[in-house]
Amino acid sequence: MRQYISEGRAIYEDENHGLFSKRLAEWAIDNMKVKDTATGELKAVKSRTLEDVKAVLKAEGVEMPEAFDYTAWYLFNMAVADYRGSLPDDSRRAMYVKETISDPDGCPEAVLECFVAKMCLKGVPIHWEKMI
Repeated sequence: MRQYISEGRAIYEDENHGLFSKRLAEWAIDNMKVKDTATGELKAVKSRTLEDVKAVLKAEGVEMPEAFDYTAWYLFNMAVADYRGSLPDDSRRAMYVKETISDPDGCPEAVLECFVAKMCLKGVPIHWEKMI
């Protein structure tokens, strides 16, 4: 049973097929925070550019269709922000991106759905019309 979604989200889904668009990835990455270990304050993540992430993935032998670029960009930066202990370097982050997107019994669209669920639970609205 499909839940009700807004017209903006429906248009987004039609255009992006359950993956991150450039605008949504930029917005998500720009709003990522990390806890400063010294002060305990939340601070903006020093994000990686799309070009930088693509270069890291290529250097690590990770290849995927261009349609996944923005989802991979989001995932890589999320790994920088949220998994600093278990994914402390670019090599491990690249493998995380590869394994998440190419999970044989998963689906790459789950990345977007998890992000949407987190935003809903935090009470942060996504203005879908702006993300198209």
